[in-house]
Amino acid sequence: MNFEAVLAGLPDAVIAVDRDLRVIFWNSAAEVLTERSARRAEGRYIKEIFSPDASVVRRLGETLATGESRSEAESVVERGEGRRVPVSIVTAPLCGRDGAVEAAVVVLRDLSRIRQLEAEVRRGETLAAAGRMAVGLAHEVRNPLGAIRGAVQLLKRELGADSRLGEYTDVLLTEVDRVNRIIEMLLDLARPVQLRPVPLNLHQLLERVTMLNEEGARERGVVLIRRYDPSLPPILGDEDRLLQVFHNLVRNALDAMGSGGRLTLTTRVSLNPLFGKMDLGTGPRSMVEAQVADEGAGIPAGVRARIFDPFFTTKDKGLGLGLAICHRILEEHRGAIQVESAEGRGTLVTCFLPIAR
Repeated sequence: MNFEAVLAGLPDAVIAVDRDLRVIFWNSAAEVLTERSARRAEGRYIKEIFSPDASVVRRLGETLATGESRSEAESVVERGEGRRVPVSIVTAPLCGRDGAVEAAVVVLRDLSRIRQLEAEVRRGETLAAAGRMAVGLAHEVRNPLGAIRGAVQLLKRELGADSRLGEYTDVLLTEVDRVNRIIEMLLDLARPVQLRPVPLNLHQLLERVTMLNEEGARERGVVLIRRYDPSLPPILGDEDRLLQVFHNLVRNALDAMGSGGRLTLTTRVSLNPLFGKMDLGTGPRSMVEAQVADEGAGIPAGVRARIFDPFFTTKDKGLGLGLAICHRILEEHRGAIQVESAEGRGTLVTCFLPIAR
């Protein structure tokens, strides 16, 4: 049996080093995890690839020195552009015929998907609580709101168009409608999303979103840039729901930028982010990818894991429901949403959507 081929095909990253901590084996999963090819890794010292004080380097060194396995239930490794990935670490010695330690191997398991599933469980619990609250609010608040709205409209008619009190009745109507919209957003989180999926041209949909936000971008001095793949296939989705998603993402990007800068919309076909990950990935190998990138302040590292949680927001205004609803809608489309951000450099939101077959 070709054991090297077996190791090469494992879903976990497998890296072997000699006694000098020089890389002698780097499987394809290690390439994916670190975003570094085997050709660029093999023959180099492990300290040149990972930080010298990184757990993976220390554990390999300990195994070579003692001949004993080492493990960490959770650590991190850095990949392209300093992004940190949660991993578990297990090392083991490789001994020669005489029993002397000649090399060491480390197995790194990407825990990103597990952490994502844990976050989804927590989010589901919050959604369930929000759902119960939404149903209660809808029942207890909507009827009185309807009565208030009707009374204000009647008052507005009685006052007439020339009354100085007319502007106050307009404020009342606006606020009543705002409360109704909040209740609708809560109900959107609570009830199953009813989709009407049809083949859609994503570029046409994004152009409708940019048209809705052109004036806001112009007022802020923000330049809208399109980087569309002209060969992009149709997606399968609910037009109204996806308009809601991308309108929310573009509006968030504009809010984050304040004044000046570039907001870039990019489309392409890419690998399904869940495909083949720890045998949890299902569905097609390829999906359509749509990115919304801004040059704003970025999201603080300490709160990035919470941005899809209902009622969490970094803004001075708002309920913190927009991204939670976007996540829910894309989930119902059998798609996904990912966020990458660096403080002071901006945020990149990537949406994955199914291709219409």
